Amino acid sequence: MRTRALPYYEFSEGLFEIDEFDCASVFVIVGEERALVLDTGTGIGDLRWVIEHKITDKPYDVVLTHNHADHIGGAGFFDEVWIHGADADWSNLPVPPTLAGRKFYAKLIADRENKNYAYDRERDIVEWPKEPVKHILQDMQVFDLGGRKVTIYHCPGHTAGECAVIDDKSRILLAGDACNRNLLIPDDMVEEAGKGLERLLALKGTEYDLVYNSHHDFRGFGSPLGDTVLPDAVACLKAIQNHTAAYKKVPDTLAAEGSMKTVAEYGSVQISNLGNADCPKNEKGGNI
Repeated sequence: MRTRALPYYEFSEGLFEIDEFDCASVFVIVGEERALVLDTGTGIGDLRWVIEHKITDKPYDVVLTHNHADHIGGAGFFDEVWIHGADADWSNLPVPPTLAGRKFYAKLIADRENKNYAYDRERDIVEWPKEPVKHILQDMQVFDLGGRKVTIYHCPGHTAGECAVIDDKSRILLAGDACNRNLLIPDDMVEEAGKGLERLLALKGTEYDLVYNSHHDFRGFGSPLGDTVLPDAVACLKAIQNHTAAYKKVPDTLAAEGSMKTVAEYGSVQISNLGNADCPKNEKGGNI
């Protein structure tokens, strides 16, 4: 039996964060009639059992913020998932959601954190029983859960199909990997990322008050990102485009020990893997 010891916390009424052993966070939003599961983690242990036996007995939809293995790695344990069309092809990903790819990522995080977790890689990371049926998310699509509505915001940058969601009841933005203090933006997505994050920033105070991203290594488990992170990310992306960004070398925590990467830094935010002539050559780095 796969582990069911996934920590979870109800940090706002009907809104839960599940910690997949520091690999990623899964969020569950529970309404009066339905629920919504945001992401499926790397696929360690029996996430579905935890959701259905510990958090809610309501029917639910599974929404994937983007197609990286630490977010779609558990997708094959669910029957159906929703994902943006730009991220719906999983056939040629840098770290695929294969058994080997998922074990690789889990080991990477365990080695980085130097912790003993309540799971065993051989027992608790297993093959998918099936491929899930994929439904295509649309920008501004609304999931009515009964007494609360969740709206999808396409926010390309981290991936072409990256999406964030806003829960109207809690007034919380769940940003996936669109916004973080340590942000990966592929070479050709800097401009789009800036536009997407500016759009989200403009909604602060009217549609949402707090921001949670999908990795709690730069915030406390169950706690929001700092208020400066989203505006600093927008400012950093503008500086990259304007050729005024300040670059520095920092340790690459998802590479071999001693590896360094070059990041653009602004305030509380670092952005890596930049497609910009100002970024020193052969020193681009990033993370999953």
